Amino acid sequence: MGRITTIRESDPAALADRLCQDLRDHLQPEDLVCIPTGRSPELLYRLVENDPVSIRLWQQLRYLQLDEYIFPPSGIESFRESLHRQVFEPLEISPDRIHSIEATTDPEAETKRLDTLFDEIGPPRAVILGLGSNGHIAFNEPCDAPRSGYHVVDLSPMTIHDNFPEAAHEKIRAITIGLDQLQRSERIYLLVPQQEKAQILDRCLAGPHDPQIPASMLHEHPDLHVYRY
Repeated sequence: MGRITTIRESDPAALADRLCQDLRDHLQPEDLVCIPTGRSPELLYRLVENDPVSIRLWQQLRYLQLDEYIFPPSGIESFRESLHRQVFEPLEISPDRIHSIEATTDPEAETKRLDTLFDEIGPPRAVILGLGSNGHIAFNEPCDAPRSGYHVVDLSPMTIHDNFPEAAHEKIRAITIGLDQLQRSERIYLLVPQQEKAQILDRCLAGPHDPQIPASMLHEHPDLHVYRY
C-alpha cells in the first residue's frame, strides 16, 4: 500500500479550491502533467482561469493527453477539443506545450507513437484523474488482465450509458494511457466529488488491485491524493 492523503468536503467547489491550491504548491514550471475531461474537473478549471498565480504556472507546464475517443457519437466533442475549450485556450497555453492524441490516424500506430512520446518526455510529475462509476480511470475499463502502455479499448456498456444514454447500444472505442504508465507518475490527484461514487471509491482505496476495478491500482501508488465527498 502506498501513501494516501485524503481531503473530504461535501461542497464540490471547496474540493476544487483545495486541489487548485495543492497543484499550485506542488507543481513547478516545465513539469509534465496529465489532466482529465468530464464534469468532475470543471470547477477546478474555472478556478484556475480566475487565479493569476495558477494561470502563470499552468502556462509554463507541459501537457500529455490521457485518453480520447476514436469515433465519438455524432455531435459529441472530442476530449482534445474539450481540453482546448476549457483549459488551453482560456489560459493561452502555447501549442508546443500540448501533446494531444491524434484519434483520426491509425489507432494502433497512434498508441505506438504515444508510448514513444511517453518514454521521451515522461513520466508525468502529476496526473489528475476522475473515477468512473465502474471503477475505470482514464479509459482503463474492467478487464481480466490490464494492457501495458497506451492502447485501444472498447468502452464498457456502463461507461457508454453514463456518458451517452442515447448511444447506449453503440460500440464506442477509445485510446487510453495504460495503468502501468499512470503508476509511474510521481503523484496522482484523484478528484471524486460525487457522493454516489463513495462506495466504488472505498473499494478502490482498500485494495488489493483487481483488474475488474481498474482504479484499485491506485491503492499501490506511492503518492496518491484523494479529493472526495
